[in-house]
Amino acid sequence: MQPQEFRCKWVDKRELWNRAERVRETFWQEGTLPVDTERIVELGVKLNIEPKHGLFSAIDMDAYLKMDLTGIVVDHDFYMNDKFANRMRFSFAHELGHFFLHQEIISALKFETPLEWKKFIDSILEKDYRDFEWQANEFAGRLLVPPAQLKREIEKVHEVIRKERGLMQLLEVEPEAVLSGVSPALCKPFGVSTDVIETRARREGLWPPT
Repeated sequence: MQPQEFRCKWVDKRELWNRAERVRETFWQEGTLPVDTERIVELGVKLNIEPKHGLFSAIDMDAYLKMDLTGIVVDHDFYMNDKFANRMRFSFAHELGHFFLHQEIISALKFETPLEWKKFIDSILEKDYRDFEWQANEFAGRLLVPPAQLKREIEKVHEVIRKERGLMQLLEVEPEAVLSGVSPALCKPFGVSTDVIETRARREGLWPPT
């Protein structure tokens, strides 16, 4: 595939969500949180995980799906360090998004090294790559943060806020500031970053709570 041939087909947001839900229901039947995306990758979808030293420093990526769709290459240091567990959880979810949404695109690419993949990315139209990544991110967010559970967590936080007059007033005038303040607590059950949980709260129409 040449750079000018790279096209990411439009997928309705709700279809993205439905696909993520189906993957979670199929491969994570435990239904517990956080969702173990590493286990889904290896035991569910049966993709190999291939740690590679210096991946992030070389191409500014935590992970990428191999062109032959047999595995996910990950940065060795991030993968081996528990400090980055949440980051890797999202990276695996993101690559699962590419696996389930973009197999036709990825399988048409022929690269031998991460640097060749990075060079190709840098040569395609920004809009096409942005759509490609947005779809995988949206898939990953819905996979890791089931809306029903997020709604319950937000309701718990809202109960606490109701007891503090000052917080209730702030919620009315600066809901984003309050979300920023409560997101560290909200994100813990899901094993994701505050950025991910804030995005999900907005995208699911759960913030501000009513």
